[in-house]
Amino acid sequence: MTVNPDALDPINRDLLRLLGENGRASFTELGAAVGLSPHATAERVRRLQESGVLRGFTAIVDHAAIGGGLEALIDVRLLAATPPERFEEFVATLPDAREMWFVTGRYDYELRVTCADPEALDGTVRAIRQRGGVAATETRIVMRSRRFPVA
Repeated sequence: MTVNPDALDPINRDLLRLLGENGRASFTELGAAVGLSPHATAERVRRLQESGVLRGFTAIVDHAAIGGGLEALIDVRLLAATPPERFEEFVATLPDAREMWFVTGRYDYELRVTCADPEALDGTVRAIRQRGGVAATETRIVMRSRRFPVA
């Protein structure tokens, strides 16, 4: 469902930003931040969910805290004979895979992985090259990252 961006008034935009920062915030906390009662806030969040704008709530895991301190982006070009669905199923089995995007340009996919160390990253890249049905990869290590709230 597509929602007209103009239908997102400033209060809804603030609610989305606040929920992006803390998806566990109570309706009381959210309402206080945007000047609404908890009940009115809950109703707005419910409507954002029903419209498909707000698709869910998630935990943000600090992978460095659990041994995955090396983050990398891996660009992947598939072999012509490799079905994209097969590659996607393969990536889902990789313990270090975090996200995958089907993209335009020189490469077919971009993967985000978190690994314990360079050796683990090497193992993940080797697995992709040897068992993923790929023609080429290019790996970049993330030096620093930052999340931005919803505008």
